[in-house]
Amino acid sequence: MSRGYTWKGVALCCAVGVAWEVVAQLHLVSPRLLPPLSTILVELGRLTVSGVLPMALGVTLWRMGMGLLIATALMIPLGILAGRSPLVWRTIAPTVESLRSLPPVLVILPAMLVLGIGSSMKIFAVFFASSFPIFLNTMDGVKSIPPLYLDTARTLRTGRLSLLFEVVIPAAAPGMLSGLRTAIPIAFIIAIVSEIIGGTSGIGHFLMRSQRTFAVPQMDAAIIVTAITGGVLNLPLKAVESICLGWYSRWKRATNTSCIEP
Repeated sequence: MSRGYTWKGVALCCAVGVAWEVVAQLHLVSPRLLPPLSTILVELGRLTVSGVLPMALGVTLWRMGMGLLIATALMIPLGILAGRSPLVWRTIAPTVESLRSLPPVLVILPAMLVLGIGSSMKIFAVFFASSFPIFLNTMDGVKSIPPLYLDTARTLRTGRLSLLFEVVIPAAAPGMLSGLRTAIPIAFIIAIVSEIIGGTSGIGHFLMRSQRTFAVPQMDAAIIVTAITGGVLNLPLKAVESICLGWYSRWKRATNTSCIEP
C-alpha cells in the first residue's frame, strides 16, 4: 500500500513539473516571473556544483541543529521532571502556557536587539520554537506511563536511578520521539525565517537576496532544494524510531490500539 502511495506521489510531482514546463514554454505566464522548470534545474545544477547552495544550506542546517540540540538537552529532562512531579508542572505551567502561545517568529525581533543578526540569534529562535513540542510530548509520555509499570518496579525495590533509566525513559520514549519529529520541521522553518528577517548567510538569506535582485531561477532553485531537504530531515529519526521502538508498535498492535503518529 505504501509503495502505491509512493508511486502516486512521484507521478503527481512529474505531472506538476510537466505542467510547469508547458505553461512557461507557451508564455502563458511571463517567463521572467515563471521560468521554465528546465532552466531552473540547470541553475540548480550550476549552484550545486559551484558549492553556493550546499554552503548556504549547510549554514542553515548547522544553526538548526545547534538550536535543536540545546532544546533536546534541556527540555527532555525538564519534561521528565514535570511529568513525574505535579508540583513542578504547577509551578512552570503559567510560564509555559504563556510562552508557547507566542508565534516563534515574534521572538526573532527582540532576539535581534539582544543578540544581533549573527548565528546566536538564529540558534536561540530555533531553540525557542522547538522547545515546546519536545517538552510537552516528553511530559505527556511520562504521564501516560501505565501505573502498573511503576508499581511493579517499586514492588521489586527498584532504585530511583534504575526506575528512571529502565522504566520511565523507555516507556516515555515514544512521546519523546514524537516531540522531536514535531520539532524538526518547525526548527527548519524558523532557521530559514530568521535568516530572511535578519541574516547575512544561510539559505534564507540566499532566498531573500535572490528575490530582491529578481534572480528568479536562482530563487526557485533554492526553494526546490529547501523543499527536498525539509522532506528528508525526518527520515533519520523515523529510522531510529522503527529500529529502537519496534517493541512499541508490536505492543500497540497486540493491544488492538493504533500507534502514535505525529
